[in-house]
Parts: sequence; structure tokens; C-alpha cells
Amino acid sequence: MPNLLFVPGPVNVKVALEPVYNNLSSLYMVALAGVTSTFDPWVYATAAALSAEQKQAHRLLFDILYSAFEPDEEWPSFPAYLEHLAEIDPLAMRNRFFRHMFPTSAEAYLKRDRLMELDAFIREIDRSEFDQEIEEELFAGAHALLNDPPALRALILSHLTLMWYEFLAEEWQRNQELLRAVREIYRNQSYSRLNAYDAIEAVTGRDMRGHWQKLLAPAETLIFIPSPHLGPGLMNIVYGNRVRIVFGARLAKGQAQAPVELARADLLVQLRTLADDTRLRILELLLEAGELYAQELISRLKLTKSSASRHLSQLSAAGYLIERQQAGKAKSYSLNPERFQETLRFIERYTQN
Repeated sequence: MPNLLFVPGPVNVKVALEPVYNNLSSLYMVALAGVTSTFDPWVYATAAALSAEQKQAHRLLFDILYSAFEPDEEWPSFPAYLEHLAEIDPLAMRNRFFRHMFPTSAEAYLKRDRLMELDAFIREIDRSEFDQEIEEELFAGAHALLNDPPALRALILSHLTLMWYEFLAEEWQRNQELLRAVREIYRNQSYSRLNAYDAIEAVTGRDMRGHWQKLLAPAETLIFIPSPHLGPGLMNIVYGNRVRIVFGARLAKGQAQAPVELARADLLVQLRTLADDTRLRILELLLEAGELYAQELISRLKLTKSSASRHLSQLSAAGYLIERQQAGKAKSYSLNPERFQETLRFIERYTQN
């Protein structure tokens, strides 16, 4: 049978700071600090500052248990969100995790006085859409907390409170001017009658056609949230027909005048992407060959598949690569000269007297 290409209809577009989603996404980046190298330096400094016990708690919450406390609405401030969490029934937190993680089997387990045993819990995780490789010791810690809902809520509250007052509050205040400037730049553009893919490209500069089809299919509203820490990547948060997309605070395409802080932030994203030997070697190969498939890059550079995927994704997200995929074939990659020229124009600002 022929394949149907999903083409989303027009969507409502909003650009908002949304402090709770914004700051939770920054905390999620801290959990990924050992995997991705293109985040803002604050992410890596925060990850390095955590004690061993705090790192363990952070991984428990953001690698496994996030759905137990993920907000389903926006709050005016992070402290207001913490107050809300303190009022939630611990059992409701635990049950929410199970219904999110195991939608087809959760009710059978929740009717019991005690949840499944650890080995059954891990088997259920393996059958779910959970795609991270996490050691059994961490799953055992999560399992113990799910069997003790008051302890689960206590850890969520204590750790998020610590992260807010020790790391996030001052950083959030420091970035307010920049984020408001980004919001106003994008609010002043027209998104009338754009479909979801066109809206994503207009705001983030990313061509996501062929990606996120399942989550964008029911989307009626896209809320774009500029992050001071994300860099070239994108994050999505989905609730029914409302999709939030977190993107790195950046200049709008063709933006002639912008705050100096925003231009500097955009340049930092570009330079962090380029400041990696493997990614530079990928660029050099593409400069010589013109266009290569991922497998050709893997073979020539002797990379693992996961490493190549990560580096290619970061280069593509930053705009330095053009991805091309014909029906039934693997992706091929080539350089995007326009993005390199844009980087050079940024740098040339510092050579003008």
C-alpha cells in the first residue's frame, strides 16, 4: 500500500516564557549533561556542582520519575508550582506515573496494596516506550519510591526546592531581559494560517518535516518557549491538542536589529556546536565529498552508530548540515554554506573598528 504523508492543518501559535516548563526543561538538561555538549555552560556547571547524593536524586526524578510531577498547566512562577506540588496527594503522584508509563496495565497494578516486584517493574519498563539505558540500581531506587508515595513526594519537593533556590532562581532572574526580548521578536511576526511544520521552522529555524508526526497530528495550538540553555536542540511537551516546544533563544531569520545579548547568545550556540573534534572531522569529510550517507561517515571516521547520530543531530540542529532523505533510502548529509556565512558575519562584528 502507498505511504500517506501527514500534512497538519493550520495551528494557533503562541510565544511565551512559561517559567515552570522553562525551568523544568533546564533541569532536564542537567540530567543530560553527560550526553550532549551543546547546552549552555550553566547546565554543565550545575551538573558539576551537585553532590553524589543530589546527582542520584536528580537522575531518579528526571531520568525515570518525571511524569509523577510534570505539570499539566502553566503556573505563574516556579515557587507557585512548588506550593502546588506540596498539596498533591502522594498516592495521586504515584498513580499518575503509572498511568503515564504503563497505560495498558497500570490499573491492574494500582488496585493492589503493593505494586509489582522489581523484576516485573523492569520488564514493564522494557515493554513501554522508555528508551533510555539506565542501570538497575537506579530503577530499584525508583521502584522503592513508588512503593512509598509519601517518600516519593518528599523527594520531589526537597530536590526541586533545592534546585530552584540554589541554582535556578538567580539564573532565571539573570535571563529575564534576554528572554523577554526574544518573546517580543517572535510575537511581532505573523503566523497566520501556518501549519505545524511551517510554524516550527518559522520560529526555531528547524525543518521537522517527517518528524514528530504522531504528536503533531492532533495539534491545534503550538506554544513556543525560548530557553536560555537549550542551544540548537528542541524539546516537546504534549497535552492533547496543545504542544509546547522549547527552543534555544535565538535570532529570528533575517533579523536585522536585535539586542546584543541575543546576538551573543546565538553566536555561543554556534561556537559550542563547532567546538568538537569529531564534528569538525564530519564537516571536513562533507567538504571533500559534497554529500555522504550516515553509514559512510560512520565507516570513514570509525564511529559508533549512536555517537554518529548524536553528532549529526547536533550539527543539523545548529543549521550546519542539510539532511536529505529519498523514499526508501537512508538520510544523506551535506554542508549548509548559508549557516557558515552567518557565523562568519557574527564573528566579523568583532573585527570592525
